[in-house]
Amino acid sequence: MLAETVVDPLSWFPYEPRPQQDRAVVLAANTFAKGTVGMLSAECGIGKTIAALAGYLAARGGDQDARLYVLTRTHSQSRVFEEELNILQENIAQSRSPITATSMVSRRHVCPIRYRMDTESSMGFMRGCATMIKTGRCTHYWNFYKKKSDDRTPKIREQARELVNHLLSSGVVTREIVESAAEDDGVCPYEILRWCARQSRIIIGPYAYLFKERVRNALLSSVGQHLSDADILVDEAHNLPEHVLSSEAASLSGQDLQWLRDNRANVKKETGVSWIVEVIDFLWETLLLSLEKLNTKQPEVELDKWQILPRFVDPKLIQLLMERTRVLEVDELPTETPLDRLIEFLFAGLRASESDDWHVTASLSQRWNKDVSLTNGILTIRPLNAAGLIAPVLRRARAAMLMSGTFRPTNLYAALMGVKGALTEDLGSPYPKASRLVLLDREISTKYTERGPNLWRAIAERIESALVAMPAEKTALIAFPSYQVMEQVLSYNIDCGFRERVVESKEARIENLTEEVHSGPKAVFLVYGGKFSEGVDLVSNGRSLVDMIIGVGIPFSPPTSYQRALQDWYESRFGEGAGYFYSSVIPSVRKVVQLVGRLRRSPDDWGIVILLDQRFERHIKLFGEDVVSDLWPYRGVGEMRNAISSFLDMRRVG
Repeated sequence: MLAETVVDPLSWFPYEPRPQQDRAVVLAANTFAKGTVGMLSAECGIGKTIAALAGYLAARGGDQDARLYVLTRTHSQSRVFEEELNILQENIAQSRSPITATSMVSRRHVCPIRYRMDTESSMGFMRGCATMIKTGRCTHYWNFYKKKSDDRTPKIREQARELVNHLLSSGVVTREIVESAAEDDGVCPYEILRWCARQSRIIIGPYAYLFKERVRNALLSSVGQHLSDADILVDEAHNLPEHVLSSEAASLSGQDLQWLRDNRANVKKETGVSWIVEVIDFLWETLLLSLEKLNTKQPEVELDKWQILPRFVDPKLIQLLMERTRVLEVDELPTETPLDRLIEFLFAGLRASESDDWHVTASLSQRWNKDVSLTNGILTIRPLNAAGLIAPVLRRARAAMLMSGTFRPTNLYAALMGVKGALTEDLGSPYPKASRLVLLDREISTKYTERGPNLWRAIAERIESALVAMPAEKTALIAFPSYQVMEQVLSYNIDCGFRERVVESKEARIENLTEEVHSGPKAVFLVYGGKFSEGVDLVSNGRSLVDMIIGVGIPFSPPTSYQRALQDWYESRFGEGAGYFYSSVIPSVRKVVQLVGRLRRSPDDWGIVILLDQRFERHIKLFGEDVVSDLWPYRGVGEMRNAISSFLDMRRVG
């Protein structure tokens, strides 16, 4: 039986709560105690992570069979949970039973011989790994397991079991700890992680662990649990709709089809399916016919679902092929070879044939490339209904909590994910008033019809004026809708004041960019939604390393046929006018809101945000109610400089 309320929701909380933080703890405790869905919108500084974990333990701490799956988008976000769980474990060490936890990563990421595997295996890493295990050539695996003569199932060695128990008793089991221990003992790091996860009450991993069906089934089977017994905590859950739509998409390129045709005999032998060669020829012809309609002005065409799934295929055999593709337990399905991608493509095609909530296209894979040829063609199947992929998981789980700093308006995100009747909290900024100035330009617009040299020059002038006016005490982030726009603006040789210029590139390593910022004040030019805008926490000793953020334009998605189909789908679901708002406005403005959240990470942080696009004004409520008191709409560079000067004078007086 589930408790309806928790007697003391703060009983596991290790600190004196920050303003509003206790409300986040109570929401988490009630969500898990009542076995329902909770949605927490809380800006940076509230302390969502520790609040959610403490609330969960208040509801489930006494239940030794309870298991929480913490799902994050990136490994850096997992680290925050690892750190907070270690603090919780230290806090309860003397008074309660330990809370075991494991932070999972994929087999490929921790394999000590992965670089050798990449050169030796022509079958892709996952199949190569499975082959080396079966043939006894992976010493790391067989140092962890042993075979019994009367049973083909490998058994864990006693020394390996002792290692697992030691790691679980020492704190949160992380990738770094496991890799170090595995190197000392010469065993497989992934198998250590997997056995630690089996005995952990908290498992940390990527969204796909529970929101991709085949991966979910493998993981739950591995730990011996049903979804109905699992508690879920999703971090940065505003990413979830886009994630499930992209993770369930499938593509097959012209180069894949060429390889499949050249190796048709081996493909037929490996799959054991008689009609597989006919399917390859069918898809080859579909792409060739589509290429006749494609050009640089029309880089994609919509297809009917039966143009990518011939009627003679056997659905049961496609399902069987998908099961056989999962060569190793728990890991995500491999898509390393054209055959892997063919099987996944057929599985997606099968799902598309059973529903209208999918979109099928043939397009040029490199749209800038004028070469309309098979090598530049690609077939793609994408789902449209994110709620249809998310809601069943949330409903079937024991309880689920979704949290984000940008769940605004909360009811709209609830609709996007198909969540009805959720417990909700919307917590505003905990930071002091007048610690932030938000400047909104009423003259600039970056919409496509306005773009050109005059616009680029005006943007460059405003960026330069802001950087020169703001003392170079910390780093400034200047974000653009695309690398192309950034390149155009940077061609005007912007004076960055006393900050060193750093420009994000598609090839840039996030570790190098982070190191740059930690070394001193920089002017970092980047793109919305890129590695640097969301993928790293720019904080030192609890304080933000950023005191100025300039957002150039709104990063609306290009008007592709998929974007139009998504808009039409939302229109049919939520009514006239809702399609554009759900499919374009919310995800686009959210990228800016995420970036703005980097400005203040402690009560002592302060700074300036400049939004260079008049269209922000009509969507300003998506930034939260607190932005109204910080907002200063302006016209012209002179007024912008005066606003910055006034704000700085106020800070000096204060």
